[in-house]
Amino acid sequence: MLEVDTFTKYYGELCAVEDLSFRIEEGEFVTLLGPSGCGKSTTLHAIAGLVEPTDGRIRLRGTDVTDLPPEKRNIGMAFQSTALFPHMTVRENIAYGLKMHGYSAADVEDRVEESLELVDMPDHGDHKPGELSGGQQQRVSLARSLAYEPDILLLDEPLTGLDRVLREEMRGWLNRIQREVNVTTLYVTHDQEDALSMSDKVVVLNDGQAQQIDSPERIYESPATPFVAEFVGKSTQFTGTVTHENGQAVVYNDKKRITLPDSSIDDDQSVSLYVRPEDIEVSPEPTGAENEFRGIVTDIANLGNRAELSATLEDGSTALAHTTRFPDIDIDDDIFLRFPAERVIVL
Repeated sequence: MLEVDTFTKYYGELCAVEDLSFRIEEGEFVTLLGPSGCGKSTTLHAIAGLVEPTDGRIRLRGTDVTDLPPEKRNIGMAFQSTALFPHMTVRENIAYGLKMHGYSAADVEDRVEESLELVDMPDHGDHKPGELSGGQQQRVSLARSLAYEPDILLLDEPLTGLDRVLREEMRGWLNRIQREVNVTTLYVTHDQEDALSMSDKVVVLNDGQAQQIDSPERIYESPATPFVAEFVGKSTQFTGTVTHENGQAVVYNDKKRITLPDSSIDDDQSVSLYVRPEDIEVSPEPTGAENEFRGIVTDIANLGNRAELSATLEDGSTALAHTTRFPDIDIDDDIFLRFPAERVIVL
């Protein structure tokens, strides 16, 4: 449906994006995820026709649109700022895009009412943007982008600036709308929760290069690079050199023996190990299990549905674990942390 083929963009001598390729299939929700300055917005703007590629091609429904101006591409786009016309009503804002795409007056009227129903705002057509909440303004912006039935919807950080509760509500709402309309969607964000909760596929970018293109599950459970492991989610990290004992691959990290999930890893290979906090169990006494270490609690964050606990291990490193909410644990308590070998990510 959409193909980005070896896209490269230079601004003078600065390379913003280098040799980026990915595909989006019909009806997919794909997210470009990465830190500020990684090239995700540059990529989105090139697809929209707002940025001219230095190299590479962009194809939409099999047609090369690389050299076409934005108005020649049937693309809908919504920004963080919403870009609504403040002097126009909600109805007039939605109608504006339809008129620009050549809809007749009768069709404009019908599509505006359908769009208001789609975003659950049938009674807000006569309001001005300044009379709406931030979430409502984003819904109007999306209604305007979807009204003329674009081939693809491009979303550039549309939920940034919303408070946590509204952001979570908008995620669910946006997913529902996307499924209901079945519009192919490319979403840009630096927020990993947005990417993991809404996407069919995630493209992780760093320094203008793709680090991994995969499902949310594999991005989190099987990161391809240390950057992905550290950027997406939290982890306890160890480093060391692989050796084998009785056919089992292990790493010694400052006298800590860590059993690995894959015995086929070569000896003398230097590796980085990552363990997600939900995979670490905590107890006040040792159990003798593999991969078990003593620590001292340094911080407890009660998050409502769980607690996030930080502990300093005997070598001075820090481990992060999730426990049941409001645990009977205090700062400076001695605890024991353990994790199964199969939950160790090896890179």
